[in-house]
Amino acid sequence: MTQTLDIRRCRTARDWRLFERIPELLHGDDPAFVPPIPGEVAKLRGRGHIFHLSGTLRAYVAFRARTPVGRVASIVNRTHNEFHGDTTGFFGFFSFADEDVAGPLLEQVRQDLAEQGRDLIRGPFNPTQNDECGLQVEGFGKRPYFGMPYNPPWYVDVYESLGLEKARDLVAYDVDPSLEKSFDHRLRGLAERVRERLGITVRPIDMKRQHEEAQLITRLFNECLAEEWNFMPLSVEMAEAFAKDLAGQLDPEAILIAEANGEPAGLSIALPDLNVLLTELKRFPRWLRLIRLLWLLKTRRCQAARWAVFGMLPQYQRKGGTLVLIYEAITRGKQRYSRGEISWTQDTNSDIARLVAELGVVPYKRYRIYETRV
Repeated sequence: MTQTLDIRRCRTARDWRLFERIPELLHGDDPAFVPPIPGEVAKLRGRGHIFHLSGTLRAYVAFRARTPVGRVASIVNRTHNEFHGDTTGFFGFFSFADEDVAGPLLEQVRQDLAEQGRDLIRGPFNPTQNDECGLQVEGFGKRPYFGMPYNPPWYVDVYESLGLEKARDLVAYDVDPSLEKSFDHRLRGLAERVRERLGITVRPIDMKRQHEEAQLITRLFNECLAEEWNFMPLSVEMAEAFAKDLAGQLDPEAILIAEANGEPAGLSIALPDLNVLLTELKRFPRWLRLIRLLWLLKTRRCQAARWAVFGMLPQYQRKGGTLVLIYEAITRGKQRYSRGEISWTQDTNSDIARLVAELGVVPYKRYRIYETRV
């Protein structure tokens, strides 16, 4: 006889702590699994969390015979809906022991979103497109970089069995140190010609002017990337919260501003791969993890990075400005990091695909956004 599944909404701090732990309880033995920053997911419970400026979220944990076996969140993102003029709802934080757990959890999301007038379900997003998002569908075996999601390979079959269909793929590229000479040889001359023609200079952000720089980053992010499918606008508050969360690990060269004849034209963002440190936490009891992480952050510097954003204003992108930005970001990053990943780019982004192909860089991981009707 199949055991009854009990799905409970998270309401207390204890519920939310369990919600955060579910993936590790289910998949913690997988070497590719990386625990989150302690308390990072549970913080979503608080009304003061930055996400609540954008939308609402209901979190659920599934139990079978009192044993937690899955979790999910139904998400309404007002900022997304207002920007796109649609009534799309979202799901995220979707972890499960098997298909018999996944089906009822997704049905709970469907009910929630129908009650709130949504007509399409899209995900996974944890909780927005500017956070961890997508289901890994190719390139298994290696742990993800910071800010990229984890799931075991068999999740793909479960998603498809639930009637979820591909909406868009997100591609990750490995920046192999062995390509450094080839990278410089192929791009230096071309980047210099584009730089001279457009009057482009590239500078790091001024850490002493964080609020002003956060405003500039927000404007450039929103103007450069607004045409992307499912784009999620960034707010100044989100930019400042991001910088605060990574305080002490953000190198001055991590965020670069491109200027064309002195006017802001684009930006790149590289995230230190904190997953190197977070992976070490798996061997420590949960109550000790935050203390251990703080110690690691004070005593170590991350040796790898994830280049998460390359964005140029359309008038410069069409003239090759993105090439200069990529060249500058990776060349400067190589002085600080031994290796890295470019992730993610949408599979329809032909400009980035062409540029990385010229460098001999090929996709090595693929993530998928799914959707279905409510």
